[in-house]
Amino acid sequence: VAYAATQSFTASIQFLTPLSFTAATNPNMGNWNTGASGRNFILNSDGTISGTNAADYINKATAGSVNVVGSTADTVDIIANNFVANGGVSINDVPCKYGAAAATSCGTGITTAAAPGAGTALLLGVDVNTTVAHTDGQTATPGFDIVVSYN
Repeated sequence: VAYAATQSFTASIQFLTPLSFTAATNPNMGNWNTGASGRNFILNSDGTISGTNAADYINKATAGSVNVVGSTADTVDIIANNFVANGGVSINDVPCKYGAAAATSCGTGITTAAAPGAGTALLLGVDVNTTVAHTDGQTATPGFDIVVSYN
């Protein structure tokens, strides 16, 4: 009859390069015609324009980008959150493209994306609605956060 049991365990630990961002540029929706509330504009992660009211686009839109730097050994999760409306413009989503992967929604998130290594590009668009009528010269600067974490 045994009065004691022994089980040995080992703890595992993996060391990863801290995640960081370099060369960040904000998405720029460019110039749009003045107009009514309730319009939808989408700047896609490749810089193209779409959305219900894409015909109101004039010029100068550019997708944003950030270089994600980190481990070569572990995958990452990416999500856009903390959408902040400003100037009568609210954010619906953040279209994005990470590295060689297909374009998708950072608002719903990307899971188990490729390890960033020395740097992987994350391209960013923005899908917005106008919540007021806009007149000549008005500007808006809605915002969001991008969170990248190891999984």
